[in-house]
Amino acid sequence: MKTLGIEIKGNVAVFCAIEDDGAIADITGAMKKLELKDDESSVEVNKFMDTIYSYFKDMQFDKIGIVKRNKSVKAKFRVSPISFKLEGFIQIYPDTEICFVSPQSLRAFMKKNPLPFTPKFSYQTSSAELAYYLLQN
Repeated sequence: MKTLGIEIKGNVAVFCAIEDDGAIADITGAMKKLELKDDESSVEVNKFMDTIYSYFKDMQFDKIGIVKRNKSVKAKFRVSPISFKLEGFIQIYPDTEICFVSPQSLRAFMKKNPLPFTPKFSYQTSSAELAYYLLQN
């Protein structure tokens, strides 16, 4: 089974893909993160979507998930409006259902099920935890 965890931070989508073929392996490849440089440019938006959809199609994931963001946080902790666009672009991918998992659910799961591998980069930790969560659920 192949799973993909995605964490959205502002205008960047961070990826971690894993596969369980008897042993859990990180199969993320070159697509560690992808930035939408200009959310008002249809050329940039289409490039972003084409890149992500091509990656999804090439990898043929069984499950894809996005770490939920708190939509009601006030003032300095408010999420970027661009992140909602990225979430929407990913969510409308037609070939695989995209699920959302709250950070609280991930924390509770990780307390009982420690990550059996170390992500290549520390910024991939949340997406790696989500990919592992999807693999186990």
